[in-house]
Amino acid sequence: MGLLQLFKKQDNTTPQPTFGMVLSGGGIRALAHAGLLKALLEHGRQPNCLAGTSGGSLIAALYATGHHPDDMMAFFKETPVFALNLFAMNKPGIIDSEKYVALFHKFFKVTTFEELQVPITVTATNLNTGKLEFFDSGDLIKPLLASCALPPYFSPVDINGQLYSDGGLLNNFPYEPVCDTCDVTMGSFVNPVSDVTNKDINSTFKLLQRVISITMDSNYYQKFEKCHYVFLPPEIYSVGILDTKMMDKAFDIGYQHALKEMDTMLIILDGKSELSR
Repeated sequence: MGLLQLFKKQDNTTPQPTFGMVLSGGGIRALAHAGLLKALLEHGRQPNCLAGTSGGSLIAALYATGHHPDDMMAFFKETPVFALNLFAMNKPGIIDSEKYVALFHKFFKVTTFEELQVPITVTATNLNTGKLEFFDSGDLIKPLLASCALPPYFSPVDINGQLYSDGGLLNNFPYEPVCDTCDVTMGSFVNPVSDVTNKDINSTFKLLQRVISITMDSNYYQKFEKCHYVFLPPEIYSVGILDTKMMDKAFDIGYQHALKEMDTMLIILDGKSELSR
């Protein structure tokens, strides 16, 4: 069932507070956001706006184009991370980000933010200025690609003559666009940093994943205070950021933890909690 059909079946006789969602980056772990959204939809709650970084921006965009969380897995499984025809030629980076444009068009169906069913904000890092930028209007596809273009693996994305990379470099928890526009702000953070052993950093690939985790986690816990609730599934650390074999596990971790937390979330989303930012 698509989101539009699901929305029409809801009986909203009692107005509910508007709420915005903040979705962190985290590679494959971002599928836990989809599991959370599935649980919320099953309990009749839909975010009115979303802000996301990297993998979180993809989940936000899939949701805003009408994809049910159960269907979001297809995008991740059909979008290759490693493929010979994706290698970058004569540009920085190993994989050419812009070779994903056709695949993104296939899933998102729309080309601009204005065509989305739900407003979203996407972050990306401007490499020319060294500053974070928020995208919420105009072309949709290139900002999405840029938001996910983690260097040095993915090449930067050219937007209006400027080069952009992963928004998580400067802001992996972009609460700013939604915290003052909705009655309730819910965050979902899937990039916790826990202690590891030397065996967990014994290859170049594992080293890259560890550095990404540390970089994206810098001091975000103080930002959580700006939200009414932050979803933090503890088991998500067992999923590698770029481990494509763990997609189903990431989704299930998000869904199962959301069910455990649902009573708390519903109290907050229905405006019955006295919690403040």
